[in-house]
Amino acid sequence: MYLILNSQEMTNSALIRETGLPKEALRRFKQSISSLLEKPESDEILFKLENRSRLEKLNLNPYFWTLVGFEDPKLEVDLGKIREKYKLTPKREYDQFFATVNTSVAKVKVMGARGDIEGKRIALLGDDDLLSVVLGLQGKGYDQITVLDVDEDILSAISRIVEENGFKNIRTELYDARESLRPDLKGRFDIVVTDPPYTAGGVRLFLERSLELLGASAGKKIYFYYGSSFKTREKTMQIQEILAHYNLLINEKIDKFARYHGAESMGSASSLYLLETLNSTRQRLEKPVENIYTYQSRHKSEFPFVEHFVFKLYEVPERVVTSKTYLQKALGQFCKYHRLKVVNTEVVRFPRGGFTFNYTLASSSLTTHTWPEMNAIHVVLVTCSPLSKPDRLYENLSLLFKTQKIEVDRVE
Repeated sequence: MYLILNSQEMTNSALIRETGLPKEALRRFKQSISSLLEKPESDEILFKLENRSRLEKLNLNPYFWTLVGFEDPKLEVDLGKIREKYKLTPKREYDQFFATVNTSVAKVKVMGARGDIEGKRIALLGDDDLLSVVLGLQGKGYDQITVLDVDEDILSAISRIVEENGFKNIRTELYDARESLRPDLKGRFDIVVTDPPYTAGGVRLFLERSLELLGASAGKKIYFYYGSSFKTREKTMQIQEILAHYNLLINEKIDKFARYHGAESMGSASSLYLLETLNSTRQRLEKPVENIYTYQSRHKSEFPFVEHFVFKLYEVPERVVTSKTYLQKALGQFCKYHRLKVVNTEVVRFPRGGFTFNYTLASSSLTTHTWPEMNAIHVVLVTCSPLSKPDRLYENLSLLFKTQKIEVDRVE
C-alpha cells in the first residue's frame, strides 16, 4: 500500500520487483483492494483520488524488510562519538571487523521493528559492534542485556560506557565460546544476537551456545549474521545445511544487510538470518570445537564444496542385479537424469557374479557394488558441484532398479 501510494507509475511487474512477492499473491492482493483502485484490471496500479486522500491521512509506513526506515541520525552521531572516544581496534585473532555506525544502529532498529526488544532478555554473543550501547542509547524497555565476549578490551569499554551513561540492566561477562556455558545462563534469554567467526566450526559452536542460552523452547529468536563472497555461493549452502541440521527455521534472510570496515574479501558485508526455534530444534554438537577462527581453520574454510550420498537398494530383481548390460544402462540413465557427466568407466566382475562399477565423473565419482546372492546394490556418489534434482533420487532409483526398498543417506 505504501509503495503504491508513494509511486507515480506503479505497475504489476514493478510491484513484484519491489516486494519480491509472487505474481499470484499480488493478483489476489489487488482483488482485495479493487474498490480502492482506478482500474483494477489494468497493468497500472493507481488509487482513486478520493481513496488516495484517505490513505495519506493514515501515515502508512514502509515494510521494514525493504530496508527503508532503519536510519536514526541522532543514534548514529551519538554512537560515532563513543567509538571515537574509545578508539577500539579490531583483533584479527578473533576474526573481528567492526561494523559501520549506521549498521550497528540498523541491527538494533530491525530488532525493534520485529518486537524483539521491549520486555526481552537479550544475550549478545560477541559485541564488537557495540549493540549493547545502541540499545542503551535507544532506551526502549528491554528487560536485561548480557554481553558475552572473549575480548577484554571490548568488555572494559562497554562497562565504562554503561556506567558513564547510566544505562540500566546491561552487564558484561568474559566468555570464550569454546568453554562450557555456566548453568545459570542456560535457558535464561529470549533473544540472542551473534556474528560468529566465518568458519563452519565457528558457526556450529556459536549456534550451539545460542541454543543453550535460549533453552529448549519454541518461538525464541536468533539474529545471526554471516557473510560470504558472491563467488563462493557454496559456503552459503553450507550455512543453510548447518541451520537445517539444528532444525532452525529461517524466518527471514536479508542479503548483505550489515556493512563492515575491512572484510573486503567478502564484500565488507554480511547477511542477516532471522532464525526461530521450533519444538523440533535441538543441539547437535557431537565433539568439542577448537579451531573456530579463520587463521586456525583456513584449510577447512577453503575446502571445496562436496556432496556425498550413499544409496542402499534391497530386494532388487535377479534379472537386474545379475545383468551387466542392464546395470550399465540403468547407471547411465541415472547419470543422465541427474546431469552427471561420465568421463571414464571401469567394470569388475567377481567369481560369484557380483559387479563393481567405477564411474569417474567430471564432478567426482560414482561407485556401485552388487550382491546377487542378497539381491542388493550399494551405490556411493560423491560430487563437488550441487546435485541436480536431489528430490528425485528415490523415485529415479526405484524406477531404474525396480525396487521400492531403498535407503537414501546424505553424508556430511
